[in-house]
Amino acid sequence: CHKKDLHDRFVVIEEIDSETYNKQIPKVENTETEENAFIRLKGLVWNTTEEDIKKFLHDCKVKKIVMTTNERGKPSGDAFVQLECEADVDKARKHNREYI
Repeated sequence: CHKKDLHDRFVVIEEIDSETYNKQIPKVENTETEENAFIRLKGLVWNTTEEDIKKFLHDCKVKKIVMTTNERGKPSGDAFVQLECEADVDKARKHNREYI
């Protein structure tokens, strides 16, 4: 498990598969034909923006970010990120336990 801090909180970075990613984005186009390079960020503060995540993963080529919400529409503290390639997943893992 890889962790990194964002706004004084640890952010967990874990690799996920395209099926898990696609479950989070049912209204967005299917990614099955693209390279499977996905990560999940857990433990984000609720006011984290997509720009914060892009800066956090500054050395990775981010294709898409999906920030999830709870049943009341509030941020859940999780985000699913599609990266350009598997090498970017490896780069993202190096950010575990860092602060955003």
